[in-house]
Amino acid sequence: MKKAGAFKKAGGLKKAGVWAAAAIAVCGAAEAQLASIDTDEPIDITGDRLEVENDVATFIGNVRAVQGPAILTAERLVADLDDKGSFTKIHAVGTVRYSNGKEAITGARAVFDDVNRTITVSENVVVTQGEQVMTGGELIYWVDSGKILFTAPSGKRIRGIFYAKGEPGQS
Repeated sequence: MKKAGAFKKAGGLKKAGVWAAAAIAVCGAAEAQLASIDTDEPIDITGDRLEVENDVATFIGNVRAVQGPAILTAERLVADLDDKGSFTKIHAVGTVRYSNGKEAITGARAVFDDVNRTITVSENVVVTQGEQVMTGGELIYWVDSGKILFTAPSGKRIRGIFYAKGEPGQS
């Protein structure tokens, strides 16, 4: 069994940047822009309960992870740890919401996979940036390349509402 102290030195979360910090780039997709977040800031994670066993740390109940302006909330956050206490995969489950004050993304589940360098948000995904809104079934974001794949649930379609910004003086 891995000691709880290994969780305290989990610097891998910095790399994940509230794992979903990279999801901020997904939210920026509506205007084809990438935003950044300072991943050197500390991460404050709270929950009703924390269990650490073997190589898995699980926050349960009203989980809230904050790093700078980025906030991730979920009912459960499960982090797979490597031998150094860094996170290799982080699962957020149950009304997952990520926000940075400008953009937001919601879904029922989300996974940050450090090995594949992806963030996957699934089940009734809603991405908002200002007035712009996109909805779909699953969103995959490749952290290193910025590639995004947004797929629709079976029998449905992806929907996006975008507001074009005209040139000054145009009607």
